[in-house]
Amino acid sequence: MKALATFIMQGGRQATVVVATMAILSLLMPPLLIVSVAAVCLVTLRNGPIDGLRVLIGSTVATALIGYILLGTSLVSLTYLFIMWLPAFFVSMVLRQTGELNKALETLVVLGMLAVTAVYLTVGDPAQLWASGIQDVVTSLTEQQELPVTQAELQEGLEFWSQYITGIVVAGTLVSLLVSLLLGRWWQGLLFYEGGFDKEFSHLRLLPRDGLVFALLIVIASLLDGQFAEFIWNLDIPILLLFFIVGISVIHVVIKNRGGGRYLLAVFYLAVFFVPHLMLPLVLIGLSDVWVDWRQRFIKT
Repeated sequence: MKALATFIMQGGRQATVVVATMAILSLLMPPLLIVSVAAVCLVTLRNGPIDGLRVLIGSTVATALIGYILLGTSLVSLTYLFIMWLPAFFVSMVLRQTGELNKALETLVVLGMLAVTAVYLTVGDPAQLWASGIQDVVTSLTEQQELPVTQAELQEGLEFWSQYITGIVVAGTLVSLLVSLLLGRWWQGLLFYEGGFDKEFSHLRLLPRDGLVFALLIVIASLLDGQFAEFIWNLDIPILLLFFIVGISVIHVVIKNRGGGRYLLAVFYLAVFFVPHLMLPLVLIGLSDVWVDWRQRFIKT
C-alpha cells in the first residue's frame, strides 16, 4: 500500500493512471473503485485543489476513452465523476481546510441528504420505482427456481423495504466514499505524518447538534405519514453512518488502550464487515458518545 501511495504522489500522470485504471478494473472487481477514489483524496489532501482537479479532469478523459474502446460508451466516466470522484474531492477539500475529520464526515452526510432530496424531487414515487424494478428481478428468479418465501410474504417485504431503498442506496455510496477518504488520509499519514491517522481517528467525536438533528428527524417522521414521512426517514438513514463510524472509533480506542493487540483489532474489524448485527450497537455507541464521551470514561487519552 505504501508503494502505491508513493507512486501516486510522484506526479499528476501517475495519479491519473491509478485513478483511471482502478476505475476501469472496478467494473470487474468493484472494491478497486475504493482505491481509485482514495487516490483522488490523497492528491487533494496533500497537494490541494489545483492538482486534485487536474487529476479529476485527466482521469475523466482517460476513463471516457477506455470506456468507449472497451464498452462502446463514455458514460461510465461521467458516472464515476459525479457520483464518486467529485464528492470525494469536495470532502477532501473540507478535511484539508479544517483538519477535522468530524467536519468532513458531516459534509459527506450532507451530500448524501442532498442526493436523497434530489431523488425525491426528480422522481415522483421512488418507492414505487424501486418496487417495480425489484419485482421484475424477483419474477425472473422465480421462473428459474423456487424461492423459500411465499408470494404474499415477498410482496409484503417488498412494499416495506422499497420505501427506504433510496436512503439505503445513498448510504451505501457514502460508505464507499468514506472508506476511500479514510484510506487516502491513512496514505497521507503513512507518507508524511507517521501515526497521524491513528491519532486523528482515535479522537473522532461528533457534536451534540448531530445527535439533535438525528433525533429531530425521527420525531418528525414519526408524527407524519405518507410520502413526506418516507422522505424524512430516508434523510435520516445517511446520518446513521456518522454514528456508526464514531462507534467503531470508540471501540478501536478502548481495545487498543485496554491492552488489545493488533490481532484483537483485526478480529473486531472483520466482525464489523461480516457481522451485520453489530451495526445497531455501534450506532448506539456513536450516538450516545455525543453526550457521554465514552473515551473519557473508560480510558485515558
